[in-house]
Amino acid sequence: MTRQASDKLIWEGGNYNLEKSPGLPKQHKGLVERNSDQFPSHDYMLGFTQSTACQRGYIATWVVVEGKLYLKEVLGSRFLAAGPLLADWVSGKLLAPSRPLGQHINIRFTPDNIEYLRLIVEKGVVIDHTVGKGKGEPHHVSAG
Repeated sequence: MTRQASDKLIWEGGNYNLEKSPGLPKQHKGLVERNSDQFPSHDYMLGFTQSTACQRGYIATWVVVEGKLYLKEVLGSRFLAAGPLLADWVSGKLLAPSRPLGQHINIRFTPDNIEYLRLIVEKGVVIDHTVGKGKGEPHHVSAG
């Protein structure tokens, strides 16, 4: 399977690539479907969202402002009707490597020795955040 394009996360002034997209709701008044004829051939990034490297059909940018998760931008099969949208449909753990890994990950790097930012979100509200090695729970006290 082709490595999938990451959604972006803006957290405390830093830019991160999410391990997995939080997803978009199937229907939402703040999101509009893009018609297939609205993908101009000269727009590389928009076209990229229709490739095998982006099976979900979009790349989203998420931002945390005052403890709430917002959908800031969507590029691809859908787009925002207006401004940032409170992501009240998102609940669960969001993982992002705390440092850029580059396009090609060295085989020595495993989830056990990569440091991750973890956000715990309930209905769009960030209730906890930690930084630690591995994808599991951190081995140290929460930064929150």
